[in-house]
Amino acid sequence: MKAPGRQSGFTLLELIVVLAIFAIFAVMAYGGLDSVLKTRKQVETAQDRIAELQRTYLRLRNDFQQMRPRPIRDGFGDVQPALAAGDGSYVEFTRAGWRNPLNLPRSGLQRVAYRLDEDKLIRSSWRVLDRAQDSQPIDTILLDKVEEVQWRYLDASQVWHSRWPDIDTNSNRGEAAPPIGVEVRIRTKDASEIHFLFALGSQPPGKKTP
Repeated sequence: MKAPGRQSGFTLLELIVVLAIFAIFAVMAYGGLDSVLKTRKQVETAQDRIAELQRTYLRLRNDFQQMRPRPIRDGFGDVQPALAAGDGSYVEFTRAGWRNPLNLPRSGLQRVAYRLDEDKLIRSSWRVLDRAQDSQPIDTILLDKVEEVQWRYLDASQVWHSRWPDIDTNSNRGEAAPPIGVEVRIRTKDASEIHFLFALGSQPPGKKTP
């Protein structure tokens, strides 16, 4: 009489070993997937930040390259030069190229300004050049996580100034000639210092600006 054959299959110990190995591979696979997802998120964040910096550069470049020597009157009736900037992070100037697709009865020139508000670089623009007291700017946030913004202005003698007009050399602010170049240094919280240099746009001699 033959003894009954042994049934094939896993013993409890073998099953435990298989499950343990499977668990190890599952943890490794999850860790690898998690690492891939984190890396992709970091890459996407870096790409978004680079895109923000590129947009900021293009906006600054377009504004400064279209700068025009047109003084304005502020809300109090005081004459302000074509480009006005103190020692801080604020700069204001007149630029050309304001699009008018609806052919509205207005100038193609526009007054714009840049300033650091808390940790944001903000661009302001006005609908009129010579403002009334109730004229309100339109603000656009260009860049966040900004720690510091520094401006410098290059005059025709190749001398840099931290403000414009330089009150030590220009007695009449309204008639002060604009600089020929502008340098901006932007220090952000998540990157090293960013340095941009722009040549300012110029109006042809003898041509009047509206």
